[in-house]
Amino acid sequence: MSDHADMLERTPDDSASDAQIKREIASDEWSRVSPIAILYFFAKTLFFIINNIVIYSLPIFAFNFAKAKENIVFIGLGCLALAILIAMGSLLKYLFYFYRLSADRVEIKQGVFQKSHLDLPFAKIQNVKIIQPFYYRFSNFAIIELDTAGSAKQEANIVAIRLPLAESFKHIVQSIIKKPNSADKHETKDTEEQGNQVHSSDEVVLNKRSIKDLIIHGITNNRVWIFLGFLAPFYNAIAENIGNILMLVGFDIASFLDYETQSMGVFLLHLFSIFMLLMLVLVSFSIIGAIFVFFDYHLSKSGGRFIRRSGLFTKHEVSMKGSRIQRAVQQQDWLDIIIGRVNLSFEQNSAGVHGANQGGQLNSATKLIVPSVTTMEADELTLDVFSVNALSKISFQRISRRFIVRLLLYPMLMIYAIPALLLGAMLINGSGNPTVLSAILIGILVLLVILSVLRWYRWGYASDDTFIYVRKGLFGRDFIVFPIRKIQQTKFVQTPFMRKANLATVKFVLASGGITVPYLDKAVVTNIIDEALMVTAKEKPAWM
Repeated sequence: MSDHADMLERTPDDSASDAQIKREIASDEWSRVSPIAILYFFAKTLFFIINNIVIYSLPIFAFNFAKAKENIVFIGLGCLALAILIAMGSLLKYLFYFYRLSADRVEIKQGVFQKSHLDLPFAKIQNVKIIQPFYYRFSNFAIIELDTAGSAKQEANIVAIRLPLAESFKHIVQSIIKKPNSADKHETKDTEEQGNQVHSSDEVVLNKRSIKDLIIHGITNNRVWIFLGFLAPFYNAIAENIGNILMLVGFDIASFLDYETQSMGVFLLHLFSIFMLLMLVLVSFSIIGAIFVFFDYHLSKSGGRFIRRSGLFTKHEVSMKGSRIQRAVQQQDWLDIIIGRVNLSFEQNSAGVHGANQGGQLNSATKLIVPSVTTMEADELTLDVFSVNALSKISFQRISRRFIVRLLLYPMLMIYAIPALLLGAMLINGSGNPTVLSAILIGILVLLVILSVLRWYRWGYASDDTFIYVRKGLFGRDFIVFPIRKIQQTKFVQTPFMRKANLATVKFVLASGGITVPYLDKAVVTNIIDEALMVTAKEKPAWM
C-alpha cells in the first residue's frame, strides 16, 4: 500500500463504509455501479432532449396546436416510443459503466459507441460534491461529482453509489491533501493544518436558512419571467382554457373587465385586482422554487473547508476549500436593498466546468451560495473567508462621468433608434397625434439618460495592500472582493476616446472569471497592474 493508503489505515473513525471503500482500494478491481444508475442516465438524457430540442420546438408546436390536439394519440405513441428508446440507451450506458478506486486515484470507464477512460488522481480533485436526486432518495443512493476544473467533456462522476460510501469516499479524498510548499507562504495557518483534519466531526455551523428566509429569497429574486418566456407561444390557448374553467365555476371574466358597463374607478379596481392575483401566482412559483433548492440549508466549516447542504427532493452537498475561493460576491436586487438582504456567493475555479458561465448556477460546484442573508451576516461570512471590512461601508472611487456619454452613444443610442424609427414612421404617415408621439420619444430618451446615470453611479473601485474591491449594478448592486494574489492576468484597454481624456479600462482575470472596471484614471490603472505584477513576482502565490 502507498503512503495514502497507510494514512487511511490510521484514520480514527474506521466505520464500515470506510472499510468497504478500503477493500475496493485494496482489491484494485473494476466495480459496477448500482442498477439504479439507469434512472440517472434516463433523467439526464430526458433533460438534454427537453433543454436542447423541445424548448426550441415550442413555437412550432404552438403554431400547430390545433392540429396537435387532433392527433393526440399519435403524439402520445411517439412520446412512448421515445421513452422506450431512452430507457434502452440508459440500460446500455449502465452496462458499459465501470469505476475503479486505487490508493491515490479513481478511474472511470464509460461509453457505448464512444469509449472513454478517465484516470483522475485524488490530488487533482478540487471538490467532492454529493448529490442525491429525488429518484435516489428511496434507495439511499447518491451521485459523486468530482470537480477537477478540467475539460467539461470529461465528466468525473460516479453515478450511483450508496450514500454512506459516498460520504466515506469524500472524507478519503479530502484527507489526501498535498502539503504546502514554499510557493504557498501566503496561505493561512488553518489551510496548512486542514490536511491533518481527517474525518473531522468538528464541523461548525456558520449559517442556516429558515422557511421565512427562503420565502424572502423567492420574492426578491423572482425569475418566473424566464418561465413565462417559454410559455409565450401558448398564451392564447392558456387564456382560452382559463376562461372556460372560470365559466364553469360561474365567473365571467369578460363581464368583470367590461369597460362599457362600469365606471372608470370600478374598471381600474378590477384590472388592479387581476394584476395582483397574477403577481401572487407568479411569486408563488418563485417561492416554491427557492424552497425546493435551499430547503434545510446549512453552511458549515470544518478546518479550512466550507460545506453547503440543502435541497428538498434532490439533496446537494457542495464542499469547497477556503484557500481555493477566488472571490466573494454580495448581490442585492432593488428589493433586497429596501429590506436589507444580500445574496452571498463564494466562487472558485470555473475553467472548463460545464455551465460555469451560465446564469443561475445555484448548485454549481464552482459556487457556494448563501441566499438572502442580512447585511451583517453577509459581512461576517465574508470576513470568515477574507479578512475584509464591511463591503457596503468601503469608500469607493467613482469612475469617470464620461462613461455616461459612452453609454448614451452605445448601446443606449441603438436602443433608442428602434422606437424612434417606428414613431417617426407613424408621424410621417399621419397615423398618430404628433404631440403624443413626441412626448413618448422624449420620455424614452429621459428614461435612457436616467438608466445611464444610474449605471455610472453604481460603478466603484477601491483597493488596499491585499484586496481589490469592485461595486457595480443598475437598480440593484453587487459588491465584489478578491485578493490581489489571485489575479492571473490583467488587461489594459484604452480607446481613442478614452486616451484623449487620459482614462483606461482594467480587466482582472481570475480562475473564477473576469472582472472589468471601466473608465478609471490611467495612472490608477497603471498602478493596479504594477502592484498585481509585483505581488506575483515577489510572492509567487498559488492561485488555487
